[in-house]
Amino acid sequence: MTAEVLHRLALAVRPLDARTRAPAGPGLRVGWESGPVPGRRPRPPGGPVRPFEGHGADGFVLRYPYTGGPPSTVTVRIEDPARRWLPRRFRVPLWTRAELAGADALPPTAAHVRADARLLLPWLLPGPAHPVPQGTTGLRFRVAYAGGGPVGWPRVDAFGPGGMPLGWAHGDEHGQVLLLIDAVGVLPSPVPSRLDVALRTHAPDPPPPRPPAAALADLPVEPVDRSTSPPRPQDLDNAVLRGTARPAGYRTGAADTVRTLTVGQVVPAPDLVHTAA
Repeated sequence: MTAEVLHRLALAVRPLDARTRAPAGPGLRVGWESGPVPGRRPRPPGGPVRPFEGHGADGFVLRYPYTGGPPSTVTVRIEDPARRWLPRRFRVPLWTRAELAGADALPPTAAHVRADARLLLPWLLPGPAHPVPQGTTGLRFRVAYAGGGPVGWPRVDAFGPGGMPLGWAHGDEHGQVLLLIDAVGVLPSPVPSRLDVALRTHAPDPPPPRPPAAALADLPVEPVDRSTSPPRPQDLDNAVLRGTARPAGYRTGAADTVRTLTVGQVVPAPDLVHTAA
């Protein structure tokens, strides 16, 4: 006796809080950006977005239905309407329906594809409305171009004494950055109450045009490789997923900028001016 398989897992997305490595949320939205729908008015780039199924702390799921389904590569969009975490977009190649169904054929035509080989674990960075615990060390600032306009979706690295990496942050479409530092490096005791850090900016250069009606359309799309089955460690945790890799079209600032942290507080800081090297 045989049974028809009505749906198969195409992709599971489990967003993580970059600071705690715990599941990010609740309240996130995850979906894939589909193409134009015949008979409907054309949408701006980046839409419409078809939602994944929400599974609470276990993440979000995209399935192949009995017929039809997503294309072989999808652009996954992750966003938080409450702006606690900054949005991200990924271009993800999927295991095809034929590859997933092959293990069920008699005789099998393909090897079994493990569920964790269809898992995306993106790290999300704090947004402007992130709930900052008391006693956290950090800075709030804006990244701007030399002409004064905001840098949309900037990225910032922070370095302490001796060039030791202290953390990284992403910015929103207005250039606003919330940089939170969880450690101040290896410093002799007693740790000073104020500490200079060097901030290094990465930004689109030249800045891309911003379609006024297209939400997140200028947010960079970061390509990820399809996981092997079983997945290798680098398939589930790498620089792209962590948000430390520089997206295509981004250039590093010509010089680092020094700002002063107040240990145990999140304080405002002057604008960082980004001038490409």
